[in-house]
Amino acid sequence: MHLIYHGPDSQHASSYQDRPILTRPYTLAYLFRKLRINHTLTKSKLAEICCVAEAYVSAVEEGARFPSIGFCLSCAGEFGVNPEWVKRMWMREIMARFENRFRKRLEIED
Repeated sequence: MHLIYHGPDSQHASSYQDRPILTRPYTLAYLFRKLRINHTLTKSKLAEICCVAEAYVSAVEEGARFPSIGFCLSCAGEFGVNPEWVKRMWMREIMARFENRFRKRLEIED
């Protein structure tokens, strides 16, 4: 994980603290963005390969939308990533997202 922990009383903040959770370095959206760039694919080409709209790819990479399992598996196939690993990561991310929403709704603090 690329986040730096400074302790609860520290004045330092992580550079990723204000980012949406989907654009942090340990998420599938971030991984697929880096792989897309390394494979020199444009967003439109990846969208064409995965049968989604270019706006969907942009929204996922920016953290505005949570990627669907179908999109993640299409990207995994294109980039040669183990699909079982992708399924596990996707499930972890969706559970973390659900937990965050649940805590907000019940007004539970960490």
